Amino acid sequence: MLSENDTKDKNGLDHNSENGKVIIRGLIIPSGWDEEGNVTNIAVSAFDESVYHIVKDEKGNQLIPFIRKEVEIVGLTKLEDGINKIKVDRFVTEKVRASLSQRAD
Repeated sequence: MLSENDTKDKNGLDHNSENGKVIIRGLIIPSGWDEEGNVTNIAVSAFDESVYHIVKDEKGNQLIPFIRKEVEIVGLTKLEDGINKIKVDRFVTEKVRASLSQRAD
């Protein structure tokens, strides 16, 4: 899903040179729970072993049903208080990506 203009930085993140967004591939994992054990926060555990906490907004919350699923996320990252965070612009699940790849063949 990368274009010719995309490059990888020293951390292995794919950066789109046109808009500064990154593409992260990994598994959605829970990263916070309430007193009753319900998931309140999620993160993506990238395949380079880095973890990005997902900003809780409309797009970020759409990823909650995909806990323990493989995803590809496009968004803006920032380091805040020593924690990597990503604001999700869009995402695709591995199941959808595989389906699209099969159609292209």
